[in-house]
Amino acid sequence: MIEGDIFSTLINIVAFFNRTDRDKKMVTDAGVNLEATSLQSFTSIGRMQPTNVSDLANLLGKSHSSTSRQIDKLEKNGLIETQPSQKDARIRVIRLSKQGEQITSVINATRLKTMQSAFSDWSDSDKKQLLDSLEHLNQTLTNIN
Repeated sequence: MIEGDIFSTLINIVAFFNRTDRDKKMVTDAGVNLEATSLQSFTSIGRMQPTNVSDLANLLGKSHSSTSRQIDKLEKNGLIETQPSQKDARIRVIRLSKQGEQITSVINATRLKTMQSAFSDWSDSDKKQLLDSLEHLNQTLTNIN
């Protein structure tokens, strides 16, 4: 069935983005002071902020304690800031620090350059068709209960 092929292709795409060797290359190419093993947590915080450990752990598919250790490491390195939630002091609200925002800008620019290179032989209409299909897929998946 074509749905099985779609699912298999999506798994391959997710695996591509979850590889720590690719994260290491991204950090090296960006020239930023960030452990490759922290890149997914760090970039997810940037996209989700403000967030908390539970939501981040759920998104990353990691345990609360593992995610909490990553948060502690990123905070110790000055890349994020945490503070107790006003609604529940047991919950840490997590945001990028000013230094974290600067590093995010560098990583995003590096990622854009990588993607531009990867798609250099694609026509603008092919890229637009891919974007339209991905947006349609995103909307479809968002509506799954």
